[in-house]
Amino acid sequence: MRLAKPAELRFYLCGFNFYCVWTQLRLKQGMRILAFLVLGFGIALAGGGVYYVSEYLKQQSVGNVRPDMVRVLAARKALARGDLLDAENLKWTGWPSGSVPEGAYTSTAALFGTGGDDQQRYVTRSFEPGELILEGKITKPGGPPPFSFILGPDMRAVSLRIDAVSGVSGFISAGDQVDIQLIHTIDGGLVSTVILQDIEVLAIDQRADTQGVSPRLGRTATVAVTTKQAQLLALARQTGRLSLLLRGIDASADANAAPVPAEELDGLLRSPEKPMKTIKVNRPGGSELVPIE
Repeated sequence: MRLAKPAELRFYLCGFNFYCVWTQLRLKQGMRILAFLVLGFGIALAGGGVYYVSEYLKQQSVGNVRPDMVRVLAARKALARGDLLDAENLKWTGWPSGSVPEGAYTSTAALFGTGGDDQQRYVTRSFEPGELILEGKITKPGGPPPFSFILGPDMRAVSLRIDAVSGVSGFISAGDQVDIQLIHTIDGGLVSTVILQDIEVLAIDQRADTQGVSPRLGRTATVAVTTKQAQLLALARQTGRLSLLLRGIDASADANAAPVPAEELDGLLRSPEKPMKTIKVNRPGGSELVPIE
């Protein structure tokens, strides 16, 4: 094996030193490039943050601008179906003018008109406190409340077919009290029975106006009855013919309203026997009455 000469060793050492210096320079250059990349990324990130913060603040400043407001009517308290609308259960509330719902009211004149009590309105769908009053959830101005509002607790509405005779020539109107009579057959003979007394009339046809004074013929009468009375009427309609008997204002219930059979009518219609004319004839041994034809 040949040993390197001193000159060759010096050459190799110089080459190795140059390689080491060159390597260190490349490492420093790479670190410098990496530092520039990190710096550039940080500047870009900071710039994006500044941009988004400025946009957010701009939006917040626009959102704080108060839009034009109008007054609309709202429920002061919870309103249930059937409640009457009045000043006590209504209040004014502010609402953006550009988003007022259709059917909302911006004046009491639009809600109640100028007719006073004639324009009263009822709730048909419940309202929560603060909820806007909408046209679709209340009755028409001055219109009667729905029938279900009129009925008392545990009462039912039943309609009966009537005509000029069974409806007392149109003199029965909503609000009157009537008795209901049934003409039916028992054992082959006709019987008249008052099956219900002191029954309230709710409407004649579709008219529930209690202020009417002129007689008007109707085809149906709607009355308020209990569930059992409604069942009796349903059976009575299939059994015979019903008619209404108009009661006086101060009429009391007739506990003696017993069924009247046709025999009683026959007794009234049968002609009474005429008294037979006679003459007294005296004969030997006594006297006797002799009919005169």
